[in-house]
Amino acid sequence: MKRYQRIIRLMAPSSSPHPAPGALAGVRVLEVAQVIAVPICGLLLSDMGAEVIKLEPPTGDSFRHTQTAIVPGESKGFTVFNRGKRSICLDLTDPAGRGAADRLIAAADVVLVSMKPSDIPRYGLTYEHCAEINPSVIYLEHIPLGDHGPFAGDGGYDVVVQGMSGLGAISDRSSGEAPVYVRPAFSDAGTGMLSALGVVAALRHRDLTGEGQRVTTSLLHTSLALGANVLNWFAATDPPVWESVSEELAALREQGAGYAGQRALYERRMFGGFGNIYFRHYRTADGFLSVGALSPAVNVRFRNVTGLDDPRTQPGFDATSEDGRDQLLRLVDAAEALFRTRTTAQWIEVLRAGGVPCGPYHFPHEVFDEPQITENGFVAELEHPVLGAYKTFSPPIRMERTPTAIQSPAPPLGADTEAILAQAGFDDAAIQALIASGVAGARPLA
Repeated sequence: MKRYQRIIRLMAPSSSPHPAPGALAGVRVLEVAQVIAVPICGLLLSDMGAEVIKLEPPTGDSFRHTQTAIVPGESKGFTVFNRGKRSICLDLTDPAGRGAADRLIAAADVVLVSMKPSDIPRYGLTYEHCAEINPSVIYLEHIPLGDHGPFAGDGGYDVVVQGMSGLGAISDRSSGEAPVYVRPAFSDAGTGMLSALGVVAALRHRDLTGEGQRVTTSLLHTSLALGANVLNWFAATDPPVWESVSEELAALREQGAGYAGQRALYERRMFGGFGNIYFRHYRTADGFLSVGALSPAVNVRFRNVTGLDDPRTQPGFDATSEDGRDQLLRLVDAAEALFRTRTTAQWIEVLRAGGVPCGPYHFPHEVFDEPQITENGFVAELEHPVLGAYKTFSPPIRMERTPTAIQSPAPPLGADTEAILAQAGFDDAAIQALIASGVAGARPLA
């Protein structure tokens, strides 16, 4: 099968017409993973110059068929998270398919595996098996919920770990009876980035010692790390507060309170919940605005620009009293009314002049017209051989000596099966036999 022509147009010009090879040039990666988390790892390794071979079942990564499929087998979600890779289809339930995969493992520097732990042995993808074939291999295994505990053998999705980790309760936007899943899938994205970091560190160790190793990441563990500024515990302050909050939540649940009421209690008891005028989004005369006045010094600048008088700056103010809470509620009302008197652009001009960090609040479709994004080349436009032009994020890591670069759009299903098998040492007759038997090559989803 002929390789499709690559067309990539970055939205900012390249700094060099002939960029140097990426830092991972010459590194071969075999990715056996679906959906988002580990495919992001493969994407980042590709951006850094690695050759990434994506091994898919004959019907393809499940993400090809969900996440806004534009044509059968080609979806937005798959296309965004699998750029820069080559696709081979093998049926790993068949011994011949596992034998072909073994040849790919033997030639790989890195193997990325993400599936239910119980499925890994039957597909011949355990670390022990891979290391026997290739002792110096770097093996990244993503274990969604960790390899111990009552959920150890389960698969995992971002929505599950948002709930289990407490991250959902921190970031959730819902106001009804039950919480609503928060988009985007930031635990997936964070896991992909941490996985890439782990792989690069393991490659560094191999460069120094010649040793391969197993690297593991977990979706649940990533969620705890992402929420670390709130998901923490201190013996000096937290036990009595947590006990009180637990009792109050239990009482609300017994009364039949919905999620909105429970979360309001938690926010109020754990984070104060009153008087936030400094670090938030505001409605303006023509849209919305984001303000980040986090430090005391920037608080002063914010008050100087807006003319708002914060009662917390007065000696003896008691935020826990009824009068104190009333004053803070009036302060918030005054701030919100004030920001509705000018346009977003007008507020940005005066806030920036006063040294207050701020920016426009965009809906997703507006992002691609934001000059701060386009002029920095943070978005790339690619040409997919089936879907046509599309825009997505450009390599988020930039390196001077070994530039990162998008290698290609996402591959059509099985587009490189024959070429990869030939590269692995199969002759043409063997390749055609594997395809004829259905062990290799793409087939339609039933």
